[in-house]
Amino acid sequence: MKTFRKITSWIIVSLVVQFAGLFYINNYFLSSNTEIKTKKIVKSEPKKDDAVVKIPDDATNISTSFDGMYISYYEENTLKIINTKNGNEKNIYFKNGSKMSFYKWLKDRNRMLIAEKQSSDSEDDGYIFNLEYYEVDKDIKENIKKLKDLSSKTEIEDIQESPLTNVIYIKTKDSGERTNIYRINIMNEMEKVKTNSCIVGNMGILSLKDKLIYEDDIYHKIYVTGQDEPLNLSSVKNPVWVGVDDDDRVYIGDMQDNKVSNLYYGNIDDTNKNYQTINIGESVNASDIYVNKSGKVYVNNNLKGEVKDISSGKTYTYHGQFVQMYDNGIISVSDGKLVKTLLN
Repeated sequence: MKTFRKITSWIIVSLVVQFAGLFYINNYFLSSNTEIKTKKIVKSEPKKDDAVVKIPDDATNISTSFDGMYISYYEENTLKIINTKNGNEKNIYFKNGSKMSFYKWLKDRNRMLIAEKQSSDSEDDGYIFNLEYYEVDKDIKENIKKLKDLSSKTEIEDIQESPLTNVIYIKTKDSGERTNIYRINIMNEMEKVKTNSCIVGNMGILSLKDKLIYEDDIYHKIYVTGQDEPLNLSSVKNPVWVGVDDDDRVYIGDMQDNKVSNLYYGNIDDTNKNYQTINIGESVNASDIYVNKSGKVYVNNNLKGEVKDISSGKTYTYHGQFVQMYDNGIISVSDGKLVKTLLN
């Protein structure tokens, strides 16, 4: 009996020792849960300044891409495009007998639309406008459509495009001030648009719907393509087009004595009472009011050299002559050089 107890005791001791050894090996020696502390060393890179970009005195049609990456202007029958970060320059030349009639940057990418005017091979066919895309980053030009049989005095005055609906509207104007609107769809098919005015003023395009908003310069009304009746804002006697945001809210000014002090905004399907009012606080030119993609309203004061955010009241001072606003800043030219003023 004593012998059996001894054997049993040794067996129990042996098992305890084995389990203890296995526990140590599993939880400590071979453990994958051991906490290891590391310290990441981040090397601070100095912020690089933009390149010094000179703008010639005879430069015309100065414009910037949506993100301020590129600045462009027209000089000596050449469209010049300059990278504001590194100063690299690209030139689009127009051959003899042709010239640039109009160009504009797209709203959401570094691509531009260019309308080139040239005489046709036959005098009976009048003038031709070549509408093209130019992809700046890839340096690729792509033909879109030709507008034919136009007079020598016809020019393209405005182009509106929607990246989401892939529709382009082109406004042409002749010497008698008469305007025509053409629509180009995603298949590059073109048709003339029926409008309620023979003299169209400012215009804009919705982002989510294939609708063009345009001013009737004769009777001072604002129309939407596909609708016979103008937008009816009973409290606005002399409406002017100001802009549109990415949610298809249109912004209309109330013009009094050639100035605007109140804006009205809403969707084109809203009733009059659903439009909201923005008081600018002073009377300004409609051309000095800017609406960004999110619906923020800014007013430029050329005399003071500042832009005011109407919602917050914050002002941004810039140097030189105001050129344009882009997504996150202001472009101006001071002493022949490009200046960026960031909005923050």
